[in-house]
Amino acid sequence: MAVDQWQPGSSAELSLFGCPGELRAQLERFLFDVDEWVSLPALARELKLSSAIDWAPLMTRSAVRKTVAAQFPSRRLSPALLTGELRGRLALLPRAEWLRLGLALALLPYCGGIRHSMDGHFRRAVRQAFDDATINALDQHDTVEERPVFTGGPGAWRNPQVVALGGVWSAVEQACGWPDVVKNRFYLQFEPNERSAPPSVNGVNGFWLEVACKTIFPNPHWLWS
Repeated sequence: MAVDQWQPGSSAELSLFGCPGELRAQLERFLFDVDEWVSLPALARELKLSSAIDWAPLMTRSAVRKTVAAQFPSRRLSPALLTGELRGRLALLPRAEWLRLGLALALLPYCGGIRHSMDGHFRRAVRQAFDDATINALDQHDTVEERPVFTGGPGAWRNPQVVALGGVWSAVEQACGWPDVVKNRFYLQFEPNERSAPPSVNGVNGFWLEVACKTIFPNPHWLWS
């Protein structure tokens, strides 16, 4: 299955203040409230600072905002690009929700057999992350052809955090199609060692991204409101 490329819509630029409530709050968080979510080790990595430098105590909330504003200017980020449709809005999704999404994407190759897996580590990871309704909803997609392929090796499900991170990278690199200016800011919420997790699945595209989002996030949700 070919990976489709995201093309931002041709609608007129959306202003920050033209966004509905919760979407606007998420946009403001991503653009301006960076001290709430940026990882200091990630920021140090991007700035190529030595890990031996004891600079973290100097990074007050104000300093984080100023540093990110200088190195990753929000003026380069179009509100229309970030709010126009699902894949753009996903850049605004908080880290914890992205990890749930990454795990859900890693489950897609198992649709139809999630509940009946014989892998104890797999079953434990699934039960801890999702309720029965979510598992049943994912399992219902077993008739769809060309499902994503799981790329983790034997025993991968012993560490569901790594699998979830790999699902995140699979989505970002295979389906989201964000320009570098968006990806570079998005990655600031992940620790340097987390970035080394290998992709968990191949074959993630816009269809499967939407399937996973609409399965694990309640409706209505600001992702598609």
